[in-house]
This record gives sequence, C-alpha cells and structure tokens, in this order.
Amino acid sequence: MQIHACMLALRTRRPVKMSYGRQESFYGHVHRHPSRIWMRHGALRDGTLVNVQARLLVDGGAYTSTSPAVIGNATTFAAGPYEVPNARLVGTAVFTNNPPCGAMRGFGAVQACFAYEAQIDRLAAALSLDPVQLRLKNALRSGSVLPTGQPITGAAPVRECLQRLQDLPLPAEESPLDRDPMLLPGGTGNVGHGEAIKRGVGVAVGYKNLAYSEGFDDSSEAWVRVSIDREGPIAEVKTAAVEVGQGIDTIVTQIVRTELGIDRVVVRQPDTTIGSAGSSSASRQTMMTGGAVQLACQAVRTEIERHGGLQDLRQPVEASRVFHHRPTRKLDAEGQGDPHVSFAFGAARAVVEVDTDLGLVRVVQLAVAQDVGRALNPQSVLGQIEGGSARRAFLVRSRVAAPRGWDWR
Repeated sequence: MQIHACMLALRTRRPVKMSYGRQESFYGHVHRHPSRIWMRHGALRDGTLVNVQARLLVDGGAYTSTSPAVIGNATTFAAGPYEVPNARLVGTAVFTNNPPCGAMRGFGAVQACFAYEAQIDRLAAALSLDPVQLRLKNALRSGSVLPTGQPITGAAPVRECLQRLQDLPLPAEESPLDRDPMLLPGGTGNVGHGEAIKRGVGVAVGYKNLAYSEGFDDSSEAWVRVSIDREGPIAEVKTAAVEVGQGIDTIVTQIVRTELGIDRVVVRQPDTTIGSAGSSSASRQTMMTGGAVQLACQAVRTEIERHGGLQDLRQPVEASRVFHHRPTRKLDAEGQGDPHVSFAFGAARAVVEVDTDLGLVRVVQLAVAQDVGRALNPQSVLGQIEGGSARRAFLVRSRVAAPRGWDWR
C-alpha cells in the first residue's frame, strides 16, 4: 500500500493517507500462519527434560510466499530454549484455499513458543514443580547443542533473563472492592464491582533467529565518502536499507561517527549506484547494513591515514563494501545442520486479573527481560521492547478472554 500511496501523492501533489479495512487487509497483504501443533514432553521426576516430540502443521493459504522459511523456523525452535537430549520434530506447511500467509513478526518462532511454553507449564503442574524453576533447570546456555545439531557459540542468557524477571517486584495485591472502578477489569464500562476477580501470574521464555537462515548468502552493501568543505570534514553514507521506524538511519549515522570520528554525517537517499541491503526483516539490518557501513568506514579511514590524516586531505575519499554474515547450512535428510546465524532470547511475566463472572480481563503488569546484545542505541532498543511488550499485553488480554473452546491459531 505504500507504493499506491506514493503514486497517488505524486499524481495529486497532495499528502495522501491510506488505511486498510479488515477485509482489505486480508486482500492486500499476507498474515501470520495459523498453526496446529501437537507436542509430547518426557522428563525425569526432578524435572530434567529427556525428550520432546512435536508435529507442526501450518496453513500457508493459497500461495507459497514465505511458508518454507516459516515452517523451517517453527520446527527448529519447537523444543524451546531448553536442553533436550532427544527430539523428534516434524513440520509441514500446506496450501489451502484460505488467504495467503507469509512473513509476520517472529516468523514461525511465535507459534512454536506458544506451544512449548504451554507444555512446560503443564509439565511443571504434573511434576508439582515451580514453573520458573523448571525452566531454569533446563535452560540453554553457551555451548548447548540444539536438536538440529547446531551448537550455540554465542551468548545464551536464558537463565539471566528469567532471573532478572524474578528480581522485578510483583505489583501489590489490592482489594477489588476498595479500588477505583477504572482499575477493575472492564474499566470504563463499569460493568463489575470486583466481586469475582482472581489474579494470575504467567511466565514464558522464548528465542528466535537473527538474519536469514538455512544457507542463504545474506549480504548488504554500503558506500561512504569523506570530504572537506568550508565547515570542515563531512561524511556521506548511502545504503539501500529501508527505514520503517526501527531506527536504521540513526544506527548508520552512529556507526559512521564512531568509526571516522566525524560529527557531520549525511545519510544519502539510495539509488541504483548502490547494491542491495536486503529486507528490513529478520532482525538483520543493524547487523548486515551496520556491518557494511563499518567495513566501508574502515576502508575510507585507512585511505585517509595513508594521506596523512583529515588535516592533509585534499580530495574526497570514498569506498563501497559488502558485508556477509558467517555461512549457514541447510538441514540434511536427518534434520541436522547449522541453519541459523545467531539467536536472541527473551522472557516475560504477565500479572493478569480476570473477572470470572464476566470474563473481563485487566493486565496489571507485564515485565520483560530481553537479550539485546550490545545496544548501539539504547533508547531505540527500549522503544522496540516497549512496543513489542504492548502487543504482547494485547495478546494476553485476548487469549485470557477467549470464549471456551475458541481455537487460538
């Protein structure tokens, strides 16, 4: 729809705003894959996981879109961020006559997470164990080997995320009968007075991949130019990375300033002289385009130093560089390989009040501990976490309030 809006703006020479209704949304773009997942977990009496069996079936709708990648991710993550010595994970994506499905935030990891975390809660109840302690006992760590045979070579702070959640204080218990009616489930509707409110606490942990997977040779190109004008040194940078609110233009500017020590940075609009930066998806732009910008800056800096430094620079210096992440490998016939570049982990705790008579819900607190690596722009990272958490709160509200028998797909 962005293309249509731009074409209309060019044609009318006026600002144009477009919005899809619900039916138009289904016609206009893909949505998340509805999924059915069957799981069986085996564990010792002390909670040590022994095996996981999972079968995943995702509805790709009428066209292929990204279904192969989505089911690939969902299946490789189906055992969760846990040490599992034995696993049988089978995933299938099917064509149907439903609306087409494709890339949506989480890209298969979300469907699997909802299933394996529900299973962990059930397992904890069956063993009479604390759900958080069960997760801590089996959490992945650096060096752990995933069911695909891929070892985790980077950080895997699953325990740290869960422990930080535990350190965050729970909200104080309040008597429903004495509080402001606006703070009851139902709020402004004033439909209940708190006679049948129960409070519950839920914890979940999950993980996802960064960048494209399964042997795709992902890359991004960047161009950097340094020159001297009347005001001093100026750096120009150009990539094809698309800014969609995630802050890549700010990240690119920060990298140039850090690598070159030049405050004046101009982010040029992309054109056909610069190569692809890939999509703004898969949590990849900071790593991929940021990596390309860093390489280009280093090449420019080396050339500037060869000329005696910025003070002796008489003509512009520019360089283009392409960044590739480490190679990955597709899964073989036995489901073994090295499919993912890297991983990010996170944990969340929801405190929810439910009016059991009316089915109304209030999210009292949503605490989140996220593995973000080195935050190049902490303010942007916090904004991303807050935005994602607000969406999680909506999903918590929706799922708790769902009618009995509702099929949450």
